[in-house]
Amino acid sequence: MNQEIKIGNRVIGAGHPAYIIAEMSANHAGSIERAKEIIRAAKECGADCVKIQTYTPDTLTIDCHNSYFHIDNGTWEGENLYGLYQKAFTPWEWHQALKEEADRVGIDFLSTPFDNTAVDFLEDLGMSFYKIASFEMVDLPLLRYVASKGKPIIMSTGMGTREEIQEAIDTIYATGNHQLAILKCSSAYPANPADMHLSTIRDMAETFGCPVGLSDHSMGSLSAATAVALGASVIEKHFCISREIENPDASFSMTPYEFKEMVEEIRKVEAALGKPSYGPSEQEKNSVVFRRSIFVVKDIKAGEPITSDNIRVIRPGYGLMPREYDFVLGKTCTADVERGMPLTADLVQDYMQVIEADLSHMDLIYELASDPETRAQSFITEAIPYATHKLWFTKTLENPDRKLYVVLHGDVPVGSYRLDLKGDQAEIGYTVAPGYRHRGYGKELLKYGEKQAKSLGLKVLTAQVKKGNAASLKLFRSLGYTETAGDIVSFTKTI
Repeated sequence: MNQEIKIGNRVIGAGHPAYIIAEMSANHAGSIERAKEIIRAAKECGADCVKIQTYTPDTLTIDCHNSYFHIDNGTWEGENLYGLYQKAFTPWEWHQALKEEADRVGIDFLSTPFDNTAVDFLEDLGMSFYKIASFEMVDLPLLRYVASKGKPIIMSTGMGTREEIQEAIDTIYATGNHQLAILKCSSAYPANPADMHLSTIRDMAETFGCPVGLSDHSMGSLSAATAVALGASVIEKHFCISREIENPDASFSMTPYEFKEMVEEIRKVEAALGKPSYGPSEQEKNSVVFRRSIFVVKDIKAGEPITSDNIRVIRPGYGLMPREYDFVLGKTCTADVERGMPLTADLVQDYMQVIEADLSHMDLIYELASDPETRAQSFITEAIPYATHKLWFTKTLENPDRKLYVVLHGDVPVGSYRLDLKGDQAEIGYTVAPGYRHRGYGKELLKYGEKQAKSLGLKVLTAQVKKGNAASLKLFRSLGYTETAGDIVSFTKTI
């Protein structure tokens, strides 16, 4: 099973832009020039690929007019199968010219073969991947032959039961070819959106473990855009120059204007979906200051207690977070504060406590250092064996030029920092405990580190941060450190 497949330079799978196929089918209406026009229009409308079908009436059926070969309902009611395919097929002698036109304008060229002779013909043309139609999904010998060519396959599954789809997938995989994407499809022309059951897309991805998309025969672009929101990696839609040009597929095909609008809607959906993200977006960052925080609402003198009478949780958001309200009540204010000023950590006596690490903190420091997010942002990302940590920790406690501190908020350890001393300078490093990140504790922790450095007679602090560690970069910048850019960003601050 493959969660992704690759067609040319395009990766198809979750997290990548949907691969959009313009299905020409019979919309050329018997004109090779119109077929070329469709290819050019598909490119202009934003399609990634244009698709044709490779068959003749004789490779699909036989010329017979008894009731078995008569269509009794739907878009092609009254037609005979052989006669319908005679109207709809794309002459094989056009294929080379159409492929060359697609190559010229820069759009992928795809075809659906309907028998082994079509596969052989397309192989001679240099086809780089294949499409399997819904009606042919049950033709296991054909699937086996297509898969044997070792090229990516996109397979529609209209009408397929779960067992039939699995059987088709197993048949393809048994050849050693695992380059497969499957498409949810309603094999009705046009399809009724109420009968499409698009939520099946998610179930198909979980059940079959390969990229899933939609072959959409409904009118309009709503189903296609919805499918992308549900995780579709491929969208296939019938495409014509005009529905006024009579042919078997015109009535349920999209015009260039409609197709372009669909592509734009799909790309907007993808942009809106984005990636899993928490915290303020770029647009929201300016609004963070209008959240609630703790403000002083009556003048407080230094040494006076902080009470429910002199602080409140109000807008805007320049003070301590509301979660700190109960914690600061009863504590002493460290300076005179006027009404209307935010209550900040430095105004609260013993907001944090710093203690020098000793042997009792060995496991705590190990847990902090071993946290996956901490390891990802460290210069050495591999897991730390406990024996290695124990040796490092013991040597750290014995080293007079390295100071290691544990920081408590109340009685809860919220992080640690270290100072590596060298003359009147030191390099500072810090770790915030999981569950306390992105809550302002890191900034306060570093402020305590600066105070500790001053008390040791140090004059300059430095720090090293990985280029991708956005949180730490932002933190050191906010504290006034100057930086030297590179894969490792160097920070310096005179204290």
